[in-house]
Amino acid sequence: MQYVVKKIIEIIRNNFINGIRDDFIDVSKVLRIYSASYGNENISREFISNVIYSNGIEDGGRYYFISENDEAEIKSLFDDILRINSIVYYSAVYKKYSDFFTPLHIFSPEILRKILRVTNTYFCFAEFCSTNRGIRLDYEVSGIFMAAGKSLSLEDLQEKLPYVPSEKILAVLSDIEKFLRTNTGKYIPVSKVQFDAEEIQSVKRQITLQIESNGYATAEDYDLSSNFDLNPEIAEKDLRNVIYEKFFSAEFTKRGMKLFRKGDVAKRNTSDSTQSLREFISEYKELSVEKLFAFAESLGFSKKYATVSLSVAHEMMIRVEKDLFVEDSLISFDVAGVDEALTSFVQGKIIPLRGVTSFTGFPPVAGYSWNLFLLESFLRRFSQKYSFDTSAANNANIGAIYPKSMKFEDYLDVQARAVLQEKIPLEKSAVESFLINQGFRAKRLEKTTVRIISHAQEILNK
Repeated sequence: MQYVVKKIIEIIRNNFINGIRDDFIDVSKVLRIYSASYGNENISREFISNVIYSNGIEDGGRYYFISENDEAEIKSLFDDILRINSIVYYSAVYKKYSDFFTPLHIFSPEILRKILRVTNTYFCFAEFCSTNRGIRLDYEVSGIFMAAGKSLSLEDLQEKLPYVPSEKILAVLSDIEKFLRTNTGKYIPVSKVQFDAEEIQSVKRQITLQIESNGYATAEDYDLSSNFDLNPEIAEKDLRNVIYEKFFSAEFTKRGMKLFRKGDVAKRNTSDSTQSLREFISEYKELSVEKLFAFAESLGFSKKYATVSLSVAHEMMIRVEKDLFVEDSLISFDVAGVDEALTSFVQGKIIPLRGVTSFTGFPPVAGYSWNLFLLESFLRRFSQKYSFDTSAANNANIGAIYPKSMKFEDYLDVQARAVLQEKIPLEKSAVESFLINQGFRAKRLEKTTVRIISHAQEILNK
């Protein structure tokens, strides 16, 4: 019956160029055409359905039939690409060669992936293929940095990985345990950071003395200038975080800008709890905030410290709505398009997150609708032009957006400069009303307001 199967497949290719459904209507049409062309042969709808199911490539409820010649052309294209590229994302190839795929009636990267799997030539994963079974994008990015021996921009990496979407590279670079963003907007592996070990040991002793004297130490209590000089590309705030994680975290616990002796703040080991949070989050493709908070409480984080679990979730996942985080693989941002849409709101200034009042001009995100929670996730990890900052991760869309070219000491500095930018009188009620009403802060905190006003005055007097 193989010759009958070939005839059915030929009918489908000629008459269902956009794919065929294995349903009564489409199967009946195939049967009518077959009967009209080969009337002396009797076949059933069930037989045609079996041919469709056994030989077609299913996508979105339709089955596609690729000719041997078309399959050979696709394989030849990928052979050429993979000859000089170790990792190739289907979406990148489809975008670049859409004019090649359209006449072949291949209308999505997903269909392309399924065709390549049928060829059984490459190692085909969910989003990319390779000739190397053990390929990993983070390994490839690290290898490029190692070969370069210097900081690299996203554009530098994109040149080396032409068939990897920029948002996938950015997702790798967003791993703060492995990469740091430099003052010039480039990236450097944490492993390439240089340390003055003698200064760090001296600082450890200073911190211990300050804690014995005051109960805690702050950044102002110790000097890391030698380490800053060794790493001029890295912001002091980021370098302090790296030094803390590498040299201080075993002995001290950090709460905001303060360091405490381990165990003085809480009986639990905060580092272990955070790692447990990370492991818990990594098990989910979709994670509700309710479930996240429940697990955090089981580790000893009270509701008062819900921001801790939100911060960790933001590092690892994308928040698509108030009560839901999803893993990165479920979201594909048009980074340049979103940044362009933001330009009309930011206009080179500091604005509150809530200042983005419409998403009409934003590129669509497949499967999700734009909202301020999704926008915050985009700004935290994916935007190439804009930064997001806030006093703490929250559920109220509190925070600020500003161009990456602007540099601030901390979020208090951001608020002070926003006050000056909008020419708000440096008077307590006026400053508090502005910051709360605009969405830079959630509530009135007199001490914080006094510090913001004082800092604003210092800026004016410089």
